[in-house]
Amino acid sequence: MEDALDSTLPFLTLDPMISGRLVNVENALKDEDWGAAVLSDDSLRIRLIKQGIDNPENRNKISLDDANLFFLSCVDLTKDGKPYPLEVGISKERFGRFPSGDGSPVTYLEGWIRNSRNDSESVNTILELLHKLSNRLVGTSINKGIARMDLRGWLSYEDVSLLITKLTSRCWMPAADEPLDGGCQDAAKHLVALLRAAKKRRCGVLLRVHS
Repeated sequence: MEDALDSTLPFLTLDPMISGRLVNVENALKDEDWGAAVLSDDSLRIRLIKQGIDNPENRNKISLDDANLFFLSCVDLTKDGKPYPLEVGISKERFGRFPSGDGSPVTYLEGWIRNSRNDSESVNTILELLHKLSNRLVGTSINKGIARMDLRGWLSYEDVSLLITKLTSRCWMPAADEPLDGGCQDAAKHLVALLRAAKKRRCGVLLRVHS
């Protein structure tokens, strides 16, 4: 599969996110109720102040676009306020530049996994979670921002745990005509490695595209 890699494909990451904050921040940005969200989450308010935002509860006073504000608000940081990426060795690179049409192992799995044990409910759960990860923010104000910020979707800690369980079960198999020999197995392997790292830290995850 390494021979099939195309250096022009975008690089993807799964960023660790504060699980309990994701839905509230997304809803606040979509529903224009930002002030209430910040006032109900003191740690978020403190984080934004430390990042140089003087009036974090006033959306009109924050110059960041929705995508960058969402990322800054929810990404998991060290106690020193530094990025704290998921470390999974070679899986990070293999996940990041996958030799499929759009370079995403998530959308590849969406397109090429099939039911293997007459357990359509489990396979449907996998597909729903993969779609949330690949498409949840697409078309919203949180999708894209300056500095090439490109956010596709996210999963909560609970979603992460459920997707690990389903992907490591025998409820699914690759389609007989999948375009990459061993592609689904490879995509699932590296995705699960990242999800397990997030689960260990009790984080959610965000799919981000770097181009």
